[in-house]
Amino acid sequence: MKLRLPVSALTDAVSYTAKALPARPPVPVMLGMLLATGDGGLRLSACDGEVYTSDTVSAEIADDGTVLVPGRLLNDICSRLPKTADIDLELVDSGARLVVGCGAARFTLPVLPVDEYPAVLPLPDAVATVQADVLADAVAQVAVAASTDTSLPALTGIKVRLDGDLLHLDSTDRYRMTHKELTVRPTGNLPAPAPKRGKKKDSEPETAALVPAKTLAEAAKALEGEHTLTLHWSEGLLGLSIPGGRTYMTRLLDGEFPKMGGFFDGEWPITLRLPVAEAVAALQRVALVATRNTPVRLAVEGEQLRVEAGSGDDAQASDRIPAHTTGTGAEGLVLAFNPQFLTDALKALGTSEADLHVREPHKPAYLAGRLGDGVDATYQHLVMPVRLSG
Repeated sequence: MKLRLPVSALTDAVSYTAKALPARPPVPVMLGMLLATGDGGLRLSACDGEVYTSDTVSAEIADDGTVLVPGRLLNDICSRLPKTADIDLELVDSGARLVVGCGAARFTLPVLPVDEYPAVLPLPDAVATVQADVLADAVAQVAVAASTDTSLPALTGIKVRLDGDLLHLDSTDRYRMTHKELTVRPTGNLPAPAPKRGKKKDSEPETAALVPAKTLAEAAKALEGEHTLTLHWSEGLLGLSIPGGRTYMTRLLDGEFPKMGGFFDGEWPITLRLPVAEAVAALQRVALVATRNTPVRLAVEGEQLRVEAGSGDDAQASDRIPAHTTGTGAEGLVLAFNPQFLTDALKALGTSEADLHVREPHKPAYLAGRLGDGVDATYQHLVMPVRLSG
């Protein structure tokens, strides 16, 4: 292997690919980043057994080759080199070492055994395309409600379901529940799913996957931009790719995701319309005195909402925000929520106004963002209240 390319191009590719390097590798070879030349230039790949990243960058190739080098070390080296310069990579000592040269700087890296490295998995078939920024925003909205409790692995995932030209994203940690839908462009390569009970045989095919929420959020963020993103998946893998050869792939979760139908349906007799920025600021201020596992209380007083926390001999705080109420029974209503959960929900809406729909103080409340004279029907966020004693 012998090649030359701009430092800026290699740095960007190495930094991206390093996202899949494991923090605690089961074997030392997993710390490696695979570099391979080909018709598309230099291909970089890394994996931790669950997540797989790869990128391709153009290069002047004098000699083809494949090499496995310590990925974090290569990343650190690239980050310290002048970005306007070129960098040379060359295998020496019969392929035992890789020399990295940039101007007067020269590094000699040990080579890891390529034959012990896991095989680079190919991307599954493409099933749909969507704007990368649109997907990144959608995933961020639902990821906030995914659980971090690894004892319940199914709840740490986002259920991704493709039904015709609609992509549905769902998450829950049992205390919060989100649903997001966005329009995509199907490719026609959907795997043939088992017939769904109650679904007509001639209806559009549907497929679903349970994806680790943290991984999907990181992938969507890493690949966001004003370009098309392609969604790939098979029975055990889900992948994302963008033009230029950059890919991110993860293994899917096992387990049964909770059924979420019906929670957002029905009548909501009380609605509180809130200014999102003011509500978030008030919640964050009042929550300073909310000790661990204690809620903030929301009390309707005319066209205002009193936000308070603390009681008795403990520290106390209160604030007020405007709240336009509709429905019967709103006056005097008192609700209680985990302040972080409610703050996360308001921020996730991405709108300046929000409707907080309520049935009863002890039943889940439904948040929707306001868009002009209507609501954002593509995103729904349910928050469980906290029962107040007495």
